Amino acid sequence: MDEADASGPAAPPANPPAIPRRVHCGPAWMVTEGARIAVPVVPNFHFDDPDLGRVKARGLLLARRLGRLFVYANVCRHIPLTLDLGDGEVAGLESATFLCHHHGARFRIEDGRCISGPCEGESLVAIPHVVEDGELIVLLPSG
Repeated sequence: MDEADASGPAAPPANPPAIPRRVHCGPAWMVTEGARIAVPVVPNFHFDDPDLGRVKARGLLLARRLGRLFVYANVCRHIPLTLDLGDGEVAGLESATFLCHHHGARFRIEDGRCISGPCEGESLVAIPHVVEDGELIVLLPSG
């Protein structure tokens, strides 16, 4: 028996990487240019935030700007509430922002950064996503 065999199988990593949940959100073309949409019909998911701790997200924010699709957790960086008031309304007055209707924070679509409000300088949590065969698929954190 050589030395490699004597050591036995490698131990699994202490914290194996989480496998994201693939959630189908419908045809990507439905998020039209300039649209800003709150999507409550996805499974709840959690993420860890250095400032807010463990946060439960109950939906997504979708937008299309200059042909690119953007996806964020629908959680304000000031207090972990959804940006909308349950009505799905997240559009700011100008076409380039999401608006938190609780405290007035405005977030740029292209990077999620808060440009005014109580959490200025912080950013929404971006959610990885892909478009496969025209279908928007978000990759939600596991657990």
